[in-house]
Amino acid sequence: MPFINYVEFNSGDVEASTKFYEDVFDWNPQPWGAEDYFVAGHGEEPGIDTGFTTSEDGQPITVATITVDDLEGYMGRVIFAGGEIVVPKFTIPGVGHACYFTDTTGMILGVHQPDAAT
Repeated sequence: MPFINYVEFNSGDVEASTKFYEDVFDWNPQPWGAEDYFVAGHGEEPGIDTGFTTSEDGQPITVATITVDDLEGYMGRVIFAGGEIVVPKFTIPGVGHACYFTDTTGMILGVHQPDAAT
């Protein structure tokens, strides 16, 4: 069954955002992959790993990502149900593939299919 496995905080100021969550929750976001991208992992502790990045338009947005076993199949289901793929399938090196969609109310979410080795 698909499940939420990741949440991403997009803001106009990624440095201020990561500092806030460090100060409040003692999270330790570390640089990962692309410039201006940080991940606060929880290791063996309960919780969902959290990504921090700069939003394209500077507006804050939180995006939950749902893990599935057939990304393209779920992309088709999104479209059939009236949603829209807003960021087409892309590769996350060493992790898998993902896309972003909006539902029929305009909420944006991600869908992720892990690589077979992950």
